[in-house]
Amino acid sequence: MVAGLPKSVRWGVLTALILLTLVPPLHAMDEETAKTIADLKAQMQQLMDEVKKLKSQQSNNPSAARLRPPTPEPTDPNKPPPPLAPQPFGYTPFLTPKAAKPNRKPRLSSEVQEQSSMEQVVEGTTEFSPKSEQQSQMDLPQLDVSERGLIFRSADQQHMIRLGGLLQLDDRQFVDPGTSDMSKFLVRRARPYVAGFFYDDWEYRFAPEFALSSPNAQTYQTTIADAFINYAPIDEIQVQAGKFTVPLGLEMLTPAAFIPFSERSLTSNLIPNRDLGVMAHGLVCSEKLSWAAMVGAGSRNDTIQSGLDYGTGPVGYFRLFCQPFRNESDFPEELEGLHFGVGGNIGWQAQNNGVDTTNLFQNYSTDGGNTFLTFPDGLNVQGEVWRISPQLYYRYGPIALISEFTAEKQGVNTAGITGTSGGGFTNYQTTAWNLELDWVITGEIASLGGVVPQHPLDFTNGDIGAWEISFRYDGLAAGANMFRPVNQGGLGISQTTNATGVNGASLALNWYPNRIIRLGVTIEYNAFTGGGAPGTVVENNELGFITRLQLLY
Repeated sequence: MVAGLPKSVRWGVLTALILLTLVPPLHAMDEETAKTIADLKAQMQQLMDEVKKLKSQQSNNPSAARLRPPTPEPTDPNKPPPPLAPQPFGYTPFLTPKAAKPNRKPRLSSEVQEQSSMEQVVEGTTEFSPKSEQQSQMDLPQLDVSERGLIFRSADQQHMIRLGGLLQLDDRQFVDPGTSDMSKFLVRRARPYVAGFFYDDWEYRFAPEFALSSPNAQTYQTTIADAFINYAPIDEIQVQAGKFTVPLGLEMLTPAAFIPFSERSLTSNLIPNRDLGVMAHGLVCSEKLSWAAMVGAGSRNDTIQSGLDYGTGPVGYFRLFCQPFRNESDFPEELEGLHFGVGGNIGWQAQNNGVDTTNLFQNYSTDGGNTFLTFPDGLNVQGEVWRISPQLYYRYGPIALISEFTAEKQGVNTAGITGTSGGGFTNYQTTAWNLELDWVITGEIASLGGVVPQHPLDFTNGDIGAWEISFRYDGLAAGANMFRPVNQGGLGISQTTNATGVNGASLALNWYPNRIIRLGVTIEYNAFTGGGAPGTVVENNELGFITRLQLLY
């Protein structure tokens, strides 16, 4: 009769029945005690009747045990969703509401630990997920296989290994392309990773790349995207060493898996992607301010094919990013999602004639990943290099706004440029900007850390996953000195085979059937200033349709 109940309940019922059967023989019993016993008997009989009723319902409805779990309580639309693949290891480039490194013991068991999460995890995704409040005693599985990856933990929770990966498959088609290789199928990224921590405070990440090192790369190359160790004794001051994304541009720091478009904007042409070095960073002012300062070997822009020290001199990077109204109840909640900051770098580089130009300068590419400006062979670095990048980010529910401006000045030596004479020390300047509006149509949180479907695709229940639409307007202006003749102090770049400027617009539609899969299409248009040479990318303005299938695990 009670076989379907838990063992503890069955033993409790049996014990109560035995005790009640022993009560009647007792003679030393007053009237009040007898009444109490009678009440207990009545309550026990009522309990047994309920058990019979439940057993009867279960036998008549065998599928009851397989019912879907109850719908979770509604969440605050202004709070980020749970991470896609939590991995808050290393530098925290974005600020998010309170939360703690998942799967770890808190440093202070009685307090809430928080750390935001970025290719690597902010506000609700993969490599940067927020910390969450945790109990002083945790009973987490030592082997965990889920949509967030494959996780191994030690019994004492002091060590963890997470295995995962990113795969992006593209079909790129362009209308009236200037060159035959613009339209193509390609593997844009194939990046497995291993990440985790040991002794609680030491974090690490290693991620090789087997696909393209940059948007305009012509061949697949195996390289290292990330390889670093981060020491995090306290949130306010941490130290990170190895190869990782430099603390400079907002969009460049956004994980590649979470950019709503096929490629980053034109501003990425002016910002290094990865560099090799040492960085101090942390969260201060009640976690309203993220700070970072790094000394790196120096790297060319917009490529992960870096990490070698070419002996040209170190470069210093910095970044400040704040959320002034974070957790401030005295201000309207609409202000909490306001973030702004500035990043930059400065260095003094020495000429190294033994290094090829392609290792020092990255050609500029469009939003579609096609090269529109090529640096001349024989160009070398020399003198001051600096970049500055003010940035703005605002998020409220399913709406997000991102804006960034970047300026770059690079000292160079043109004496070795092929086919020229009269060159020497000079410099060039380039500016770029972007404005992006993001809307998650199905109501999920718009986040730099990716979109997490509230209702994954399920045809039987009418769930359609998450849908997102984004619009971007961006531009780039190359300095006039880049196109002056070498003997007049310029770089001698052709204004007909290269563009002197670009203005672009992109529209993206993304579908997230679940946390792992994303299918998106980006329509991008770039209008070139200058150019026009037949058989080049800049022969005609660029109109492209890029379809991407992404797997993030």
